[in-house]
Amino acid sequence: MSRFITHTLIVTMALLAGGGLLAACGGGGEELTIVRGFFQASRYQDRTTLGNMSMVFFSPDEDGIASSPSVDAVSEVDRRPLRLQELQEALTEVQAAETDFRAEKKLYQDENEETIARVIEAQREGEDIASSDEEVRDVWTQWVDDEREFARKVSDAQNELNEESRIASASTYDPSNPINVVDYTGDLLTKDVTVTANISLDGSDSERTMVFTMQKVELQDGEGLIDGRWIITNIE
Repeated sequence: MSRFITHTLIVTMALLAGGGLLAACGGGGEELTIVRGFFQASRYQDRTTLGNMSMVFFSPDEDGIASSPSVDAVSEVDRRPLRLQELQEALTEVQAAETDFRAEKKLYQDENEETIARVIEAQREGEDIASSDEEVRDVWTQWVDDEREFARKVSDAQNELNEESRIASASTYDPSNPINVVDYTGDLLTKDVTVTANISLDGSDSERTMVFTMQKVELQDGEGLIDGRWIITNIE
């Protein structure tokens, strides 16, 4: 059984129909519908609609007001497997290693609490470390350095997972049926859409050609396909 993410498309179509843009502009296809909806929402700074269809913003004050957009070309769709579960496993592994490390560090700290306190105080005051405390100082310094390295590894793993899941979460967002995208396998689809539009900015009009990068995911679980919606992720 397939589940389709349709909420944003319905909102966008209603917005366009209300603004009269569907009848006014030639062309067709889902790409043009998305582009029109994006420019319309950007013009009125409708961040709710934009948040459901785009990760970029076309500021009417800085970028101008776009009208009469047309789609000049659409690239072939690039498809690659998502790494959500792989990256989640990597994050879980490094978090577990960090937990074990912190337990060992705490044990060493408890066993050498007084010496470590003297070392920290001497370092704070800029005083020499007692020769009898130098070994603990060196070991404790290594513990602290290793702790920072573990924190960096966890942060890097979390950021990599967040980046991979960001598009998937946006593409499949449905407040009536929330899902955890990390629980799914699937593919990331990407296409470039070349768009030409009239831009009004600071009292002057010009024609501008832009390349919209659109991405979506197709997720799979035991119940079937979750076909995400296209999200605008970049404009050049």
